[in-house]
Amino acid sequence: MSEAIFTMSLADTGALIRCKQISPTELVAAALRRINDLNPKLNAFLTITGELAEQQARVAEEEIQKSNYRGPLHGVPVSLKDLIYTQGIRTTAGSKILADFVPDADATVVDKLREAGAVLVGKNTMHEFAYGITNDNPHYGPVRNAWNADRSSGGSSGGSGVAVAAGMVFAAVGTDTGGSIRIPASFNGIVGLKPTYGRVSRHNVYPLGLTLDHVGPLARTVADVGIVYQTIAGYDVKDPYSMDPSLGSLGSLGSNNKLGSIGLRGSLGSMKVGVPGNYFFDDLQPDVERAVRRAISVLQELEAVIVPIKMPGMEALTAASRDTLLAEAYVVHKEHLKNRANDLGQDVRDLLERGRDIRAADYVEQQMARARIRREIELLFEKVDVIVTPTTPLTAFAIGQTKVELGGKEDDARLASTRFLRAFNASGHPALSLPCGFDADGMPIGLQIVGRMWDEEKVLQAGYAYERATEWHKKRPPSRAIQPS
Repeated sequence: MSEAIFTMSLADTGALIRCKQISPTELVAAALRRINDLNPKLNAFLTITGELAEQQARVAEEEIQKSNYRGPLHGVPVSLKDLIYTQGIRTTAGSKILADFVPDADATVVDKLREAGAVLVGKNTMHEFAYGITNDNPHYGPVRNAWNADRSSGGSSGGSGVAVAAGMVFAAVGTDTGGSIRIPASFNGIVGLKPTYGRVSRHNVYPLGLTLDHVGPLARTVADVGIVYQTIAGYDVKDPYSMDPSLGSLGSLGSNNKLGSIGLRGSLGSMKVGVPGNYFFDDLQPDVERAVRRAISVLQELEAVIVPIKMPGMEALTAASRDTLLAEAYVVHKEHLKNRANDLGQDVRDLLERGRDIRAADYVEQQMARARIRREIELLFEKVDVIVTPTTPLTAFAIGQTKVELGGKEDDARLASTRFLRAFNASGHPALSLPCGFDADGMPIGLQIVGRMWDEEKVLQAGYAYERATEWHKKRPPSRAIQPS
């Protein structure tokens, strides 16, 4: 099988499987060979589930031969961030503490992917306990960027992002508590969606911030992300944080046509696109600002109405998100901190110890601020359909680098990377990152599209129209970056 298959979209590959031009068993065998070739350099996988994948591929092939086609994911190789429980398969959460943990049940999202016929080829390397954005893991080593192996993959879903960008899988599922889907999407030139809070079940997904965690897909195109999103989304009685389905439908994204498309259109009509005049264009790399401004011009050429807006309370909401996570992560990990502190990486341990000092009154005040600013953001959506910003103010920095220069000032690399993202974890609004250009060093730049609560459909529509009008999603990492040294 030609390696060119691994540059194709999930939707196109699924269509070839449906038409029986590609065999799931051959595709999965080729994907496993590619993973075994590339993973020693990139470290995107902690566990490769070759035997299971081959078994699932055989079942998919038999079903398709009997005209029992389940949809565009049927027979397609996918992967999971290694904090998503998989029955009988170790789930480390990137930690030493859970190095030998084998769940006795699957996460709800795993059940949904299996029902769709997806083939699980492995579990992706991640930042320890998802509490960081570099994926420089002290226990399992750093994940290396698909475009430059000396650069950070972004995180904490970095292994998932690199697996997609390097063509090891056609889609992956990650989590996002402060940008952990959107950062690796931006840094690796792919697409990642953080759905509305409560839209995708977190049942049997190892937690970090109970009111901030989101589960979502990463893939190479907006349509592919839409396919996976539609598969895993929906109310789940097993998840106490899952929202009642009456709060918002999944929209009209259909996936029953021949090509496995999800009903997205290549035009924007008169969609109103909000562009912030404050906060999101302060202190960012010039190449990032140029690329995002160009992307806004493309949206205008697609007949979108550009509406200047002022974003309310971004500094306060970002601060509330940070402090909330410190407190909630401490609650999740207090026994680890008490009994196995020496088995924690120093960066995670430091954050958990800071969380121990958050006062209850301060936590309550932060939740009040979150509720107030969330309402103010919702009021903005009475004027606009979506809001467009840079995903990150910078491109991927070097592995091990802790400081970056932005706007002529030195900044913490972790805080800078999450600056445009954390607020929407705190507010719960859906947010998409997709590629919109490259910097002078050839590193990808991300565009963020944010929508009103429960309106993933419009977010995906805006992203899809932009993608159709540009070529960025067709770019692939140079072979020198992903091939073994």
